[in-house]
Amino acid sequence: MTTEAQPHATIAQVRQNMVSNCQWAVAHHNQFTYAEIRPWPVTPPRTLPITTDCSGFAEMMARWSGAADPSGAGFDGSGNTDTMLAHSQHIPRTETQPGDFAVFGLNPSQHVVVLTQSAAGGNGAMCVSHGRQGDPVQVPLSEEIVAEPITFLRLMPGGAVPPQGGPNPFCPLDVDGDFGPETTKALQWKLGVDQDGVFGPDTKMALQRHLGVDPDGDVGPDTIKALQRRVGVTQSGVWGAETTKGLQLKLNANTF
Repeated sequence: MTTEAQPHATIAQVRQNMVSNCQWAVAHHNQFTYAEIRPWPVTPPRTLPITTDCSGFAEMMARWSGAADPSGAGFDGSGNTDTMLAHSQHIPRTETQPGDFAVFGLNPSQHVVVLTQSAAGGNGAMCVSHGRQGDPVQVPLSEEIVAEPITFLRLMPGGAVPPQGGPNPFCPLDVDGDFGPETTKALQWKLGVDQDGVFGPDTKMALQRHLGVDPDGDVGPDTIKALQRRVGVTQSGVWGAETTKGLQLKLNANTF
């Protein structure tokens, strides 16, 4: 008996997955422990608890998201900041996108973070770091600089995206167009933020980052149109029942 191979993930999918997985890790930081161990834990996606360091975290997020191993070692758990620098493509700040890496220091390198925003505009760009106990944390890049220079590394697609830690526990949803607490919780689970059923600032900004728009917490026409493009409905810029139904269908299919 043969099975069809899963299609390879596009770089856009990989970047979206990187941001989503990193934000999930931030939301579950109390189940992460910081320690410099090798091999870093090669676990199924979104498996807790986790013990690792900054480069192990960055490699783990890449593996979970369908990226190529930034260290070129086939995700064997051995990668570190030096191997990432040696293997991955170095890019200028102006070309950075969400999901790319920033490595601090050179000979020796000292720390790595995952960008959740492009750093083209400067060090105010948001990133996710696992550099100390209490992390992962999402902070501006400026708060993580421990050494110069900063080297930016390009994220590359690698293969089929691993299953994302089991089914969404809040699905299947009724496709009724009602953006209520259950739909909100299902969305929050997908975005990796606390599932409190309230469409508050953290959820709004996580949604915007997931959609690749400015995460200002204001869900206006630009954000809504991006959402409508993602769920395949008319891009009116007004969030109504049609948009919610499209979102519910995507969440049920785990394709949002």
